[in-house]
Amino acid sequence: MENLLKVMDKNFSLIHNILDNKELNLNDDYNKINYTYYSMFCTHYESFLILLQNNHFSSALILLRTILELYVKSYYLELVERKNNTCILDLLEDKKKFPNFFEMVKELEEHTDISGAKFNGAFKQFTKSELASYEKFSLFSHGKGEYLKATFENKKISFTSQQLNDVLKTAKGLFETVSLLLMYIQGFNSEIKFIIEHLQKHTDV
Repeated sequence: MENLLKVMDKNFSLIHNILDNKELNLNDDYNKINYTYYSMFCTHYESFLILLQNNHFSSALILLRTILELYVKSYYLELVERKNNTCILDLLEDKKKFPNFFEMVKELEEHTDISGAKFNGAFKQFTKSELASYEKFSLFSHGKGEYLKATFENKKISFTSQQLNDVLKTAKGLFETVSLLLMYIQGFNSEIKFIIEHLQKHTDV
């Protein structure tokens, strides 16, 4: 876990060093909302890492549910609502409602890009029929579920190494791919190539 946290910290710094030295195009409302969601995501992600480093896993878990929601919304806005030419202000002012989490996931799974590529389960994994990530991250705050049961049985807040590892790897993947989405939207193709190559070289965690 300690090694994985160090890798997550390093990747966070690496990606932000790249972005800090790039000029972002925020003239388009969809570019601007993507960057807004990304900034919110990263603020929560930093807090998530701090909580974990201080052994506050249950609080980190609750925060991860919000991180996951921001992640799905970022992709949904870019790949579904942009195609529909939805007015961003309508979404911000709640004149148009976001679909619920599972409806967004379903639409993303059905999305096909111009090359014919699909997500093939990348979003479906968060649903109840797969890893049920969204439900798991919600359960601790709702006072039930496997994480609370582990605490009850151990008479203290307690999690298995496997639970910790799964949550960390999920969060790590969310940050890396939402960063690649931002770079894709901004047209930072060489930076995308560099990050992908970097991540492929550091898969030993």
